Amino acid sequence: MTGSVTFNPGDQVSHAEFGAGVVLEASREGFVRAFFSLGERRIPIHALRRERSRTERVLAGVSADSARPAVAWAVWQAHALPLLESAAALTSAKIDLLPHQVVLTHRVATAAPRRFLIADEVGLGKTIETALILRELASRGELTRALMIVPAGLVNNWHRELNEVFNLDFEVFGSEGDVTDRKSNTFAKHDRLIASIDTLKRPARVRRLLEAPKWDLIVFDEAHHLTAARAGARVRKTENYKLAEAMGGHTRDVLLLSATPHQGDHFPFWMLIQLLNPTLFNSPEEMVDQRHRLNTVIFRRTKADACKPDGSPLFARRLVHTESFIMSDGERNFYERLQSYLQDGFDLAKRQGGKGQALGFLMAIFQKIAASSFAAVRRTLRRRLLALTIHEGLLRDGELDVDGRERLFAEARSLIHEDSGLPEDSMGRGEVDRLFADLKYRVLRKIDEGELASIGDPDASEVNADSGEDFAGALVKVHLPEERQRIRDLLRVFPTTRETKVEKLLAALGTLWQRNPQEKVVIFATYLGTVDLISAEIEAAYPGQGVVVLRGGDHGAKLAAERRFRRADGPRVLVCTAAGREGINLQFARILFNFDLPWNPMDVEQRIGRIHRYGQRDTAQVYNLILSDTIEGRIFLLLDEKLTAIAGALGKVDERGKVAEDLRTQILGQLAEKLNYERLYQQALADPELKRTKVELEAALANASEARQVVFQLFQDLEGFSLEDYRPFADVTAGLGALRAFLQVTLPARGMTLIESTGGLFEVRNESGGIVTRFTIDRDAANTEGGPDLLGLDHPIVADLLAVHRAMPPESIGLAVESGKATARGILTCWLVNARMPKGEQRVFLQPIAVRDDGQRMPLWERQLDHYLHRIPTTSSLGEAERFSRLHDHIEPALGRELGQRGVLNGDGAYTAELVSWVELT
Repeated sequence: MTGSVTFNPGDQVSHAEFGAGVVLEASREGFVRAFFSLGERRIPIHALRRERSRTERVLAGVSADSARPAVAWAVWQAHALPLLESAAALTSAKIDLLPHQVVLTHRVATAAPRRFLIADEVGLGKTIETALILRELASRGELTRALMIVPAGLVNNWHRELNEVFNLDFEVFGSEGDVTDRKSNTFAKHDRLIASIDTLKRPARVRRLLEAPKWDLIVFDEAHHLTAARAGARVRKTENYKLAEAMGGHTRDVLLLSATPHQGDHFPFWMLIQLLNPTLFNSPEEMVDQRHRLNTVIFRRTKADACKPDGSPLFARRLVHTESFIMSDGERNFYERLQSYLQDGFDLAKRQGGKGQALGFLMAIFQKIAASSFAAVRRTLRRRLLALTIHEGLLRDGELDVDGRERLFAEARSLIHEDSGLPEDSMGRGEVDRLFADLKYRVLRKIDEGELASIGDPDASEVNADSGEDFAGALVKVHLPEERQRIRDLLRVFPTTRETKVEKLLAALGTLWQRNPQEKVVIFATYLGTVDLISAEIEAAYPGQGVVVLRGGDHGAKLAAERRFRRADGPRVLVCTAAGREGINLQFARILFNFDLPWNPMDVEQRIGRIHRYGQRDTAQVYNLILSDTIEGRIFLLLDEKLTAIAGALGKVDERGKVAEDLRTQILGQLAEKLNYERLYQQALADPELKRTKVELEAALANASEARQVVFQLFQDLEGFSLEDYRPFADVTAGLGALRAFLQVTLPARGMTLIESTGGLFEVRNESGGIVTRFTIDRDAANTEGGPDLLGLDHPIVADLLAVHRAMPPESIGLAVESGKATARGILTCWLVNARMPKGEQRVFLQPIAVRDDGQRMPLWERQLDHYLHRIPTTSSLGEAERFSRLHDHIEPALGRELGQRGVLNGDGAYTAELVSWVELT
């Protein structure tokens, strides 16, 4: 029975258990070796069923059905639209799509292998570029599994951008309420994941990652943290690097993202390049000598390169002003006592070694809060006093000291009354009891090591500010001796007059509003206590101007605050915590005050980037408010002074003598990797003259400046962005027209229609006439508040229709039509070609091939595929055997010759070709 059945290599087969597969070797002795999704298997012949190839199914299904042309045309368009030259610009994401982003997306999407370092400068949109690449590959059908590996503090930002802006449907790994790997291998079950690098680098997780199917694309954000250093003859690789190294062989494509990938030492950078192409350079020395070859793996665009579509500069100017003041006598008295309290805390933490880690974090939090405002540190001190009082009451309770417990709990309730302003009636007392119970629970709750590490992470210090305030109030199991009394003593000397920085801010706002009563102003402050202070003082001093506060919360809350502030009749002031540093665009305002300054100056750059960004039409005016006689103020001014000296020596100062923006960003980016700001500010407490601080800061700045020069020399041969590169993608008119036509043909099968409305709008309506959605082809109109959807390849409706028609049964696309001329008989086909060129470039394109009955190729027909797919079908004059004969004798050889002329078949080139159109001209 089995002897009459044979299978040959390449035959498509299916198996009841293993699914679809392909034969690897000719059948022998009743068995066949075949490849399935689970790998190779040796299978009995009788257990296999031969499956017809796609081409066989197309040729067997040629039909004269009247609906066939519309289906065949839609299938052809579903393959053609994602391959348009302008496809990278045909995104429905409501973003300002910039030329350098479009060009980079196209180059990465059409490359092979896709293993690149995207090293664009800060502010040029590496997140957007990555999302566009993901979107482009998904539209081409080349992206199923993707893994984003990012710093913990950026997980939520990536999740929001990829899902809410680009509709990419990513999940977060390791979050509470999201996907985890406790019961099964999540990496095998979920195709699109975002995870923090700290979560994934554990050996057990790496094993699970390698046990899961390979990924199509893995992205490492902040890739300069993938480090390997040389120690004598040995190479020491961090766990981060080992993770990237392990995953490099478990993915088709790799993208590394970093604005500062090179820290001045060539060896770690060479090791980073090894992750992309281990054969590109044999040594760091060869990398320096042959630096032009870095173009094969690095994209780097600078702000000087980038421009608008019309060639004009991308960014308006910015002016940064440092306004410094000194403390009042009352502020100085409180500040000096607070410094003593903090120094004692750091000293005790140091003496306790590892056990003192939590106390050290606590003192650092207080130091940062004090640098924000005196009101914020007073609020946190009172919260800590309350928590310590409850904690001591609980200890007395454990010692069965009922009187002591009740006295302390009564004291705690009194503090709650004072802070909350609740009335002394039954309702007020009931609310105090509820708040007391909540606080008691928080005091009893154990803070785990993960929370402690997150709060103490210097890379995310400002982002975690809210957690830090809570932490300072809740961590009571570690404390100073007699700390409750020390806090009471501090609170007794708290200054009662308005804070100096508040006075200066209010005076500045008054001056601004005298010149322009409609001026919109953004104010940044790190801590909620400071934010509440600022908003209350402005409301009191200028009751008509209005204040909106952005405290954090989800992205929806941010956008709601932004929308209120944006309205012409809305509030004149937006006060932001660190939550406002990411995810909102405020370029409609031109004035920004930094009421306090984060320890890491790059965080200040991120704040400024909210108003100094693409779309800002005016010079951005930034005012840094500094108390010059505080430790933080003196260090900031010292840093600014040293930066100015470096800029002067390099000739990188502007006409006002200020540090040029590009130099500031480059050096601060390098400095952030070389200087531990947490340690610098803490050590300054014990160094009132800042002698050691000056030495450390000067050394770090010198290293950062040298590193910048080393990077400049190594990267000088990298290709910059040219607007000429963008020209082929600039005109999206034809692409948008093709998209509209595709919707008009395909929506009716879903019970919907596309109707052109007024003002360049289009409406998708259901069968009852209800509006499903509104489209526009005007990106500016879509980006306005409440604007319609933007028509694009990645809009959910369009993406769904494209996927459905790319997956249409092959039997439904073949047709025969009348040629219109008695002598014009033949076959017109179109092939989806996926070619790997000899130099590694990947090209995916549609190739029409048309031949007459006598085998002569007909280029004119090939250019008229759209025309013939719209003709009325007729009965085919060919049998299935004749079709196969024409295919093998004429069409496939013509396709081979065409690909040979394109260079696909030269050298190591290879290709696959899938039949997507078959039209017989009779």
